[in-house]
Amino acid sequence: MSVLSVDGTHLYGKYKGTLLVATSVDANFQDGLCVISDRHAGIIVAMSDANVGFHEPRAFHRFCVRHMASNLRTHVKNNKMRDRFKAAAYQRQGKKIDEDMRSIGQSCLQSLQYIMDVSFPRWSLFHGAGRRYGICTTNFLETFNNVFKGARFLPIMSLVELTFHRVNKYFNIRRDSSFSRRADGYAYSPKVTSILEKNNGKAEYHTVDVYSRQRGIYQVKTHRGERIGSKGGHKHTVNFNLRTCTCKKPMIFHLPCSHVLAMCLKYSISKEPWVDSFLRSEAYANTYVPQFWHIPCETTWRTYRGPKIIPDESMVRGHGRPKSKRI
Repeated sequence: MSVLSVDGTHLYGKYKGTLLVATSVDANFQDGLCVISDRHAGIIVAMSDANVGFHEPRAFHRFCVRHMASNLRTHVKNNKMRDRFKAAAYQRQGKKIDEDMRSIGQSCLQSLQYIMDVSFPRWSLFHGAGRRYGICTTNFLETFNNVFKGARFLPIMSLVELTFHRVNKYFNIRRDSSFSRRADGYAYSPKVTSILEKNNGKAEYHTVDVYSRQRGIYQVKTHRGERIGSKGGHKHTVNFNLRTCTCKKPMIFHLPCSHVLAMCLKYSISKEPWVDSFLRSEAYANTYVPQFWHIPCETTWRTYRGPKIIPDESMVRGHGRPKSKRI
């Protein structure tokens, strides 16, 4: 998928510094590249540098909603404004985000001014033109930090070697899983399949009226049914030819919403055109096709004298003094 999350993590121990991490999302959860990061000055400068080449439409820079909300909380010292901003950022309808912004302005003008200093496409899911694939934070990068657990205390060479082996293991597990799923004939990744099943469940309670089969115009009315906590009573227009729905979910998440699935179910129309190619089993498997090659024997590349530290499990437990083997 064309979405990257960028963040930095501090190194501890004798060797200080920051390890910059860039992580992408696979089909398990075509535009130019979308980079999601916090508002660190160094990242903004790099993304804004014309010589680097990360400029629209080649690349789009979006901000992590969680980091922006945290910075807003620090700026105005108000938890409610932080939570209201997060709610606004996740809105998928224009009228709802407008209502949220008015509410923020009426309650705390300072918060509104702080938020408005950043353009809407940088943080709003509704205004993001689907570049994020529904990803609003760098949280998934935090889960990848398990790869670096304990490694930040190691010398640089040992950190690189340990990271190399852990990422190789990470890829091997997912390569086997994705290849097996594709071989078994599954069209989508487990996460995408789960989302589609959930939306199909909602679609069962919708009613569909056709307005023009030739132009692909349908109106879908939602019903509460027996689902606890559901609202119902809304109407949405689906344009099959343009691949749009007034709920905006197909554009944001690149998957068919329950309204589209209801239309497909009633008129026996395939949902395949509504599923982005990045979210299919083929893309899931292709993500992990590249393999890591083994590190050559040290006698073929070692050019320095002195002991080499080989990382083992005792080195990455807890936060005490690292232990090592010397050869």
